[in-house]
Amino acid sequence: MTDTIDLLAGVPLLGDLDPTELERLAERTRLAHFRTGQTIFRIGAPGDSLYVIVRGEVEVVHPSPSAEVELARLGPGEFFGVTGLLTDTTRNATARAFVDVDVLIVDKDDFRRALSAAPGMSTRLLGALSTRLRDSAERIRTLNEEALRDPLTRLLNRRAFYDRMEGEIGRHQRYGSVFSLLLFDVDNFKNVNDTLGHRAGDEVLTWVGQTLQERTRTADTVFRVGGEEFAVLCPATGAATAHRAAERLIGVVADAHPPRRPEVSVTLSAGWAACPPHGESLRDLYDASDRALLRAKAEGRNRVCDPEPVGDR
Repeated sequence: MTDTIDLLAGVPLLGDLDPTELERLAERTRLAHFRTGQTIFRIGAPGDSLYVIVRGEVEVVHPSPSAEVELARLGPGEFFGVTGLLTDTTRNATARAFVDVDVLIVDKDDFRRALSAAPGMSTRLLGALSTRLRDSAERIRTLNEEALRDPLTRLLNRRAFYDRMEGEIGRHQRYGSVFSLLLFDVDNFKNVNDTLGHRAGDEVLTWVGQTLQERTRTADTVFRVGGEEFAVLCPATGAATAHRAAERLIGVVADAHPPRRPEVSVTLSAGWAACPPHGESLRDLYDASDRALLRAKAEGRNRVCDPEPVGDR
């Protein structure tokens, strides 16, 4: 009993409780042990207890189909599981032992009674929760951003490309806006990898992506959608402008050299399609621009080809 009182007294959150309240809380507190990796509670479980860490570390995570987000890593003297107690809701995250951990478990009614007995706890609790919410939001934002980035070029990836294309198609359907899709492929890229190695190939891809991003409008978005394939989504851009934009970007790349590989000459082939004349769905627009790109490569590379007229497909 004395050990439990001493443990509770050492928790900053409970520092405002007087000895009588601490003793009363200790009488109704139980100590539990969890092995490394063991789940303490899962998301969706009833929020009926507060946990105070005595020894070890606990990780609080938010599981999702794409990636698990670590919201917090907590150590001795820290607490978790309080949100469900205050809001009478289920757990909004999963907690598990990061290493072997001992925790004190305080039931909901006992914690609320302690909170009423020491109003100063509310201020400490609010401060701790505010910090955790801010940190959790930042972690989720960072993870979401990373999930949409190509790790090599730092451009948006294919997943982001699909999302942005669907968004632009939605705007066209609602407001009748036009837009264009440009597809680019690095010519003879396999030769770079085979003769200079994959590191040189990575440097070329990074340079191409950076060049496209630097030489497009602020409103345009550049993506890496495949191994050596890039896409540029151009809002408020019709057919004639799309052709000129693709031609200009091909010229910029052909006239320059990767700064870290000045011996390498890089050219691009391109195809494009505009909404609505060449399609009003992601599949139709991508297929139209991809067919044009393939023709550009077949006709000698380092050029842009227009999409086929709709009636000729």
